[in-house]
Amino acid sequence: MRPFPPVPCLILLYIQIPLVLSFGPSTFFRTQNFLPGQWLGTNCDGVALSLSTKQSGDMGRVRGGKKETNSKPRIRKSKPKNNHYTKLADHRSVPREDSYPFPEDPTALETWRIYGISVHPDDLADNTDKDDSVTLSSSLPLALQEAIQSKLRLKSISPEHIKVVRRSLDARKKLDHPVYNYVIDVTLVASERSSLRWRQKPGRMEKLSDVHETADTCDDIPDPSLPKKTVVIVGMGPAGLFCALQLALKSNNTIRPILLDRGQPVEKRGRDIGALIHRRSLDSESNFAFGEGGAGTWSDGKLTTRIGRNSETVRWVLELLVEFGAPSNILWEGAPHLGTDNLVRLLRNMRHRLEELGGEIHFGTKMTDLKLQDGQVCGVVAENTEGQELCFEGDAYVLATGHSARDVYESLHKAGVQLEAKGFAVGFRIEHPQARINMIQYGTEWGACVRTGKGKTDSVNTDFFGVQPEHTGMPVPSYRLATDKANDGTGKTRGVYSFCMCPGGQIVLSSTDPSEVCVNGMSFSRRDSIWANSALVVTVSPDDDVLEEYKEKYGVMAGLAFQREMERRASKLGGGNLTVPVQRMTDFCDGKKSSTVPSSSYRLGVKSAPCHEIYPEPITAALRDALAHHFKNQMPGYFHEDGLLHAVETRTSSPLRISRDPSTLAAVGAGNLYPSGEGAGFAGGIVSAAVDGVNALTGPQDVHLQL
Repeated sequence: MRPFPPVPCLILLYIQIPLVLSFGPSTFFRTQNFLPGQWLGTNCDGVALSLSTKQSGDMGRVRGGKKETNSKPRIRKSKPKNNHYTKLADHRSVPREDSYPFPEDPTALETWRIYGISVHPDDLADNTDKDDSVTLSSSLPLALQEAIQSKLRLKSISPEHIKVVRRSLDARKKLDHPVYNYVIDVTLVASERSSLRWRQKPGRMEKLSDVHETADTCDDIPDPSLPKKTVVIVGMGPAGLFCALQLALKSNNTIRPILLDRGQPVEKRGRDIGALIHRRSLDSESNFAFGEGGAGTWSDGKLTTRIGRNSETVRWVLELLVEFGAPSNILWEGAPHLGTDNLVRLLRNMRHRLEELGGEIHFGTKMTDLKLQDGQVCGVVAENTEGQELCFEGDAYVLATGHSARDVYESLHKAGVQLEAKGFAVGFRIEHPQARINMIQYGTEWGACVRTGKGKTDSVNTDFFGVQPEHTGMPVPSYRLATDKANDGTGKTRGVYSFCMCPGGQIVLSSTDPSEVCVNGMSFSRRDSIWANSALVVTVSPDDDVLEEYKEKYGVMAGLAFQREMERRASKLGGGNLTVPVQRMTDFCDGKKSSTVPSSSYRLGVKSAPCHEIYPEPITAALRDALAHHFKNQMPGYFHEDGLLHAVETRTSSPLRISRDPSTLAAVGAGNLYPSGEGAGFAGGIVSAAVDGVNALTGPQDVHLQL
């Protein structure tokens, strides 16, 4: 038998029921000012009554700029849960921390990361204020401001409280049109956030525990009483440069970096590259691979990385690049890049700053040997351009020589420093007309709208589509392809993927020996050439069958020997003189030499050749399968006779790793030698190499340098 309701409950109902009948539920609940989810009491069965969040306040929601009014509030019934509500004397409730957290200090500032702010590309072109009654930030595009206010239900927005963290373009075919997606950080007073009823929603709305500050470049006054230590850094690529900058900027002038590079500063290096392009004069020590900035200087300058864009060290690297002259959009673009023209200016500024901080730089100085004693390096032996032998001594040594310095591996191996084989990838660099990639990625309507600012390139794109653009200018698109299921003809599968895609770029020579041919890609910051190129490479594991004959003869150096052999085969097929052998991708898959070939961006000349004969059959078969069966489906229109393969691309990464002690990052066999970057086998790309250089002397071993 159901128990009779208690007397207090009957009295409460006797008082409130007439009010509801007289004024209506909407008026009653509005006048009572009940909170969402507030405990109203219990019914006869002991079930808690509370006002639904969606029906609270003035019972209205804003949708599409119009207010929708619900006349009948919904009473929610739920069993009381001790872990959800704590009843107070006035029947109000304390929400859980993950629902609507009440701020401990209402005046404190909070930073929230908001995902999924979407803006139409055409709207970004219009930066005029359409509604003077709405307060907008002049530092942000009007369309973005409006999207932020709409999504967050803000009446006004201040520019200093909004920070764009990331912007990416989504042009997937399933969408009606391309759209820019933003991730932003919003800083506001805790009481305002509480009134807006924001709550943690991972991947949509997240409260940041720490707000990242701008990189500290340490302007402390040097302490002359502290002993100054010396660090010798071999190589001035990203790893070596950022290691030196870290030491110079953050050691309070107690560490002096000495940098050695076999190549030349960017000014002279540029002239040497010009001599290569116009006179076929290859300087083996100053070229597209060697010199200030490393191989990445003459590249697309990509700053994408898989090690976490928001990690403290990555942010420090990017912010330092901006400090030295990089465009600020690298801090928030989804796929940032610098381009060769920006990199040259940045490197010059970095060099001058290092010299101001007391750093010592020696160009044209090639490491030839290491002096070791009792498992410690006691000097780097080098030779300058005049043939003089020099020895540089220090308290620690950082080896950041890049993956093209093959003679360095041989010196280390000879000196007893432990090396280990690692996986790498080889293949070709493929080139398409950029207009074709525009069509594939954007379609006809939006592909015709790609604009670079270069008249010839834009005219070629318009002619390709045959229509005038209807929308605002679109960025030059890139692409990424990958499969791990390419059949290599032996019953096994291999990975095949695109690498270092250069939209609006050109193909360049990355060889350091005139008897070898190896290619790479580069772009300027505007990406304004009529071609698009990318490496297409096949994975080779350390225990791969294609390396067996090389292992028998070269041991751990088998991967290096394999790369060299493929580059020499390419040189022979091209007829020498740095001419590159080429083949249409369709003919490569059919196993026949191309009777004609389209134009190429490679400046030193191309020659039609049977490129399918260069690599061992398992590698060739895997690439054929990837092109004809996987990539053809992933990017319809990509498998086309206009696609031209250039042989060969072999230096995507080092086939060797210099073994490091995981606790100190020192080389196994040399306690004060710190291998770093791509050449050490621990990085791939500008940012990851720079971060590895920063970390080289800031791990557990930094006590030796008193950083």
